[in-house]
Amino acid sequence: MKWLLSKLGLLKQHKKTQGLKDDLSFFKTSLQANAISCQWLLRKPTQLLLRQSKGSALMIRIRDASGDGTVASKLVELSLKATQAQIEVPSASGQMLLELGYRTVGGDFITLEYSFIDLGPKKIVQPELTNWFSNESDNIHQDMYDLATKGRSLGGSEVMPLGR
Repeated sequence: MKWLLSKLGLLKQHKKTQGLKDDLSFFKTSLQANAISCQWLLRKPTQLLLRQSKGSALMIRIRDASGDGTVASKLVELSLKATQAQIEVPSASGQMLLELGYRTVGGDFITLEYSFIDLGPKKIVQPELTNWFSNESDNIHQDMYDLATKGRSLGGSEVMPLGR
């Protein structure tokens, strides 16, 4: 009898853990060759909310989290039925924050799950300074006027009356 009760108890525990699995969500990310692989599962109530909200969209937002003042980000819109995605790596180095969330009708982004990916120390390449005025024409004002008028006479001081 004890054996039977223990088996029934295990069945009861299995039903509880199954209900718990339906209430869990996760967001896993991994780095592949030049891409970030994402897998997720949303709780049933969240899925229902997204389906019922007209105009909302499931999205992954990628932001630079290196702490150097960079505000670069990328948004990828997803199907509500999707559970995985491959996203091209937006940067070759630095810390990336990946957020699984949704955009509301008003345009706000609500984060549901998030993950960090470390792409190594951030490499900042300084742009080569260019002297924009080194190739300036000797007659820049006339060239600009000709570009603006496209060769048409505007009837201003450039028109000399006949007979003078």
